Amino acid sequence: MHIRKAQPAESDALSAIAYASKAHWGYTPAVLDSWRADLTVSADSIARHPTFACEVRGELSGFYQLILGEGECILEHLWVHPSFMGKGFGRSLLAHAVEHAARCGARQMMIDADPNAEPFYLACGAVRCGVIAAPIQGEPERIRPQLRISVAATI
Repeated sequence: MHIRKAQPAESDALSAIAYASKAHWGYTPAVLDSWRADLTVSADSIARHPTFACEVRGELSGFYQLILGEGECILEHLWVHPSFMGKGFGRSLLAHAVEHAARCGARQMMIDADPNAEPFYLACGAVRCGVIAAPIQGEPERIRPQLRISVAATI
């Protein structure tokens, strides 16, 4: 596994990973399509924000993107392709993101998590600091956990 800076020309490939990763949780095609804009990583966003890709034997397996702010950052994207899930790639990407955020002066990272991803983030040291109502068809009570992780935390 190798983590490296993502290139703007990889925007379509990274967007495909995000979409496949989200689809892994069994969301309907209609719900996934309603999130397509949020799952799309533009070449411009890759050029403007720290974005790092994970490769395994030359194949993209996942990526993350940070939005840096004053003293904190937002984990805008962290996705692992389903064929690479459960193998430590997400944990490695998150650890890299935390280290990068610390080098950029952030003290904490904010995460707007999919409910299915919350256990992963909690296991990596994040804490829940709120929720946002996020109903979808068939799940009117669905929420998105709002998480915070100290960039000084060891993952």
